[in-house]
Amino acid sequence: MALRQYRCIVNSLNIRSQPSTQAAFRTGQTLRRNQVITVEDSRRAESDGYLWLNFERGWCAARSLDGRSVFMTDGVPQRERLWGINIDPNNPTANPSPDQLRGLGWVRFVLHIDSRREPLERALAFYDPIIRAYSQVGTRILLILLQDTFLGNMPWVNGDWARYAGEFAVRVGQIAARYRGQVAAYQIWNEGDVEGAPTSHYVKPEDYAALLLAASRAIAQADPSALVIGGGLASGAASGIAYMRAVRSALGGVLPVDGIAVHPYGHIPPFPNVAPFPNYTGSLDGLMRQFTDAFPDKPIWITEIGVARVDVSNQSFWARIANYMDKTIDYLRDTYTHALGAVIWFAWSDTMDEAGIVNARGEPKNPIFSTFFENLHADYPIYERQNTPFANSIAVAHLATDRLPDSSAEAFAARLRENAPNVNALLLWCSNGTTWLGGEGALAVRNATDLSRIADALVSARVRLHAWHGLQGANLTAEVSQIVQAALANGVRSVVLDLDPQRLALRNSAGIRAFMIALRRALPSDVRIGVSFDGRSANFGAINLAEWLPFVDSWHPKVWYADWNGRPAALIGQTLNALRPYRKPIVILTQFGADGDMREAGRAALEPQQGAAGIAFWRLGTASASQLAALRGVAMPWLAGYSPTSTLGTVAVRTSAPLRIRAVPSEQGEILGQLLPNEPVSVLERLSLPPFEWIRHRRGWSAARNTATGEVYLG
Repeated sequence: MALRQYRCIVNSLNIRSQPSTQAAFRTGQTLRRNQVITVEDSRRAESDGYLWLNFERGWCAARSLDGRSVFMTDGVPQRERLWGINIDPNNPTANPSPDQLRGLGWVRFVLHIDSRREPLERALAFYDPIIRAYSQVGTRILLILLQDTFLGNMPWVNGDWARYAGEFAVRVGQIAARYRGQVAAYQIWNEGDVEGAPTSHYVKPEDYAALLLAASRAIAQADPSALVIGGGLASGAASGIAYMRAVRSALGGVLPVDGIAVHPYGHIPPFPNVAPFPNYTGSLDGLMRQFTDAFPDKPIWITEIGVARVDVSNQSFWARIANYMDKTIDYLRDTYTHALGAVIWFAWSDTMDEAGIVNARGEPKNPIFSTFFENLHADYPIYERQNTPFANSIAVAHLATDRLPDSSAEAFAARLRENAPNVNALLLWCSNGTTWLGGEGALAVRNATDLSRIADALVSARVRLHAWHGLQGANLTAEVSQIVQAALANGVRSVVLDLDPQRLALRNSAGIRAFMIALRRALPSDVRIGVSFDGRSANFGAINLAEWLPFVDSWHPKVWYADWNGRPAALIGQTLNALRPYRKPIVILTQFGADGDMREAGRAALEPQQGAAGIAFWRLGTASASQLAALRGVAMPWLAGYSPTSTLGTVAVRTSAPLRIRAVPSEQGEILGQLLPNEPVSVLERLSLPPFEWIRHRRGWSAARNTATGEVYLG
């Protein structure tokens, strides 16, 4: 009996005696936001257009079958680090080292280029080591791109935003190409919804729409893995929502972003005595509810929150600010984890609008500083994303030679967005052996330029493109060249090699190794390769599956339930069980079919206990309009594409006296607390900085051993 927990993510949800919307079955009881129920997986039903969950108090609707409404999601444990801070590398007093922030989820800063009054190359050379260092310690970077990045023709003066958008996008593309794989996300503009603000230039929604789309396309072409985040909205919930709706309307109903950013200054969580100052009267819960209701398909990114422009020397304020910080991040983690992309405090130093956790001399302002680091160390995720660009994805798979009814790739993207807005990837079979497939119509592929054109068109729908290649292996040099062209086409996220025994010349170990070594050498190290094949375990031997293991990043087994006359759940379950020993992320490749069969396939692949990273449906060119629309009913569970994080073991305190916990791995690091004698801790990271070896645990850093004397403190 498989038990799972679900969390209510709406304000009120009716509990019913039967899985039905009829008023007669209302019990008069409700679930409230954030309440968790325990459900036996087999106890669910589909009726009246909803998926229903049964628990000890009755039945509740979890979501609509068309995917338009979601009322409950998985128990919502933390998946990724949310906590971050705004810094300013352009300001020596606001530029902490990456080691000082080791373990932090995000750093956010403006990429100053034109404002530095230096040539482009010299300005970027200043940021290169900073960006590289943060990337190497695992702290993700959110780069703000705005007028300081590119001054251009100053449209805020002359009004020519159309020219600026094109030139700005060129600069953005150069930046994204330079920092490919190092910068996790780009934020396009900052507080552009506020007129007369000193921090940015106001941009009319229709002008911002053009700027945003051009920048999103440039980033997708240069670094398809990077996220695009909207400019932080600071005019309030109603005004900010209206602004982004106007942007969406100007773009024909699309928002080419991976997150909506807000700056909820002055808003407080619903706890007593949490407001740092009397004028902090806004409701943080109300703001979050409004934004999540307005943009249910986009995570909300809080890219600035904090207390700015105060008397920084008045230490009587500091405890109140620390309390506000602590209660705010706790509330957001507990209540809105399912809807958040990041929570980024403003700011590191008092030289940044008098809002620092350190003063202008770099000295910690306690308890603000210690509270920040306590939250940093508590921000360790319970789950982590599987190592594949297909993680958390619902894809459609298409053969380039199939004709579609769309007049262009842009028209296809619009149709996909309208009919199946939950689809976020396209797996495009574009080549076989040493040749492109060609074809006619919107998704025909005759060369790498066509792939880039298609990837560019998909940006508005935030659909990522993956290339699919029918592998032959008879001509090593020519076919490696063919695959490399597809894999390196601008905007392509990964390449999947199709292993069909009737076509594949690579059968023995030596041949497979020679081909894949040559291919891996010809590709940059960050290019991901998957392989697709018949998902029935009896057929693994026909392609010598184990020999592909060292060279690929993901498995894409085919499960043709309709052709094989079986139920989707049973066949997908068998395939997943057979592939688990091979220890690679699994993306199920299955068929379009009846509405209920597709939903069943989605559940069988994506439920957390099943473990698939994503799912793709073949064959788009022959799918009916109703089958395409049925994709709405394929739900992406909260933990799909994620696996439990692993620790480096457990150790215990070996000293007779308490052991200090520090904010950073240094004897001079701020003391955050103590570990008691014999207290056990889970090791999240080990670091050797002679004369000490350090261990990071959920509360901070502690010295584990003195390498000079041999003393052991944790072991």
